[in-house]
Amino acid sequence: MAKPSHRPPVAGPPLIRTLARFGHPPLSSDSPALPAALGNWVDWNRAVALARALDGALPPAPDVAATLTREAVEEECARAHSAHRDAIHALVEALDDSLDAAELQRRHATLQRGQLTSTGRLRGRLRDLLAQGDAQCARLAEIDAVMEQALAPREFRLLDALGARLAAHAKATLAPADPETGDDTAPGTASPPSAPWPAALRDDVRELLLAELDLRFHPIEGLLAALHPHRAGPHAA
Repeated sequence: MAKPSHRPPVAGPPLIRTLARFGHPPLSSDSPALPAALGNWVDWNRAVALARALDGALPPAPDVAATLTREAVEEECARAHSAHRDAIHALVEALDDSLDAAELQRRHATLQRGQLTSTGRLRGRLRDLLAQGDAQCARLAEIDAVMEQALAPREFRLLDALGARLAAHAKATLAPADPETGDDTAPGTASPPSAPWPAALRDDVRELLLAELDLRFHPIEGLLAALHPHRAGPHAA
């Protein structure tokens, strides 16, 4: 009796591990190091802008409204993340056999557009706050702005492909065991009520979408951390 094969564990963030569990191959071990990869992703103009942000004079700090405080932006970030999580849970709970994989892909694309708009706005607000701080904070804000412009096209292409992968996984999971099995519903008989997708598939969809959301919020979390350079613990002021 053949022993079931086991995939080796895949290192990386939750999104990569989830895709690997879906059956997508992990990144090869001979992938270029990050500096070499950045050299391929960042064009000449962006590279010059990044060099200026690292070594050059900082631009004047933007005028920030008095109402744009650290606490207000932190609360906005928390509300946005919570709202996106709620939207993901609502999408998953609505998955039933009245929907197909293509509809899942369309609904996922709608979620992505909302997340892209939200995270871009939050990063801009956080950079405005950092630019009001000391030289290190202001330089970080400038570097983040350049890196967002440089890497956003590649990030968009990579995350946009998640919809097709998610739909393919759903389609394969929902496929009937016997493709020749027909509809047993007698003519004139009302169709049975829609049944939810299998729990395991809904868990897969939820896991992937939450992992994508967390990945999109990584830069925001980094900028938030930069606003608290002296925070030593949960009770620090």
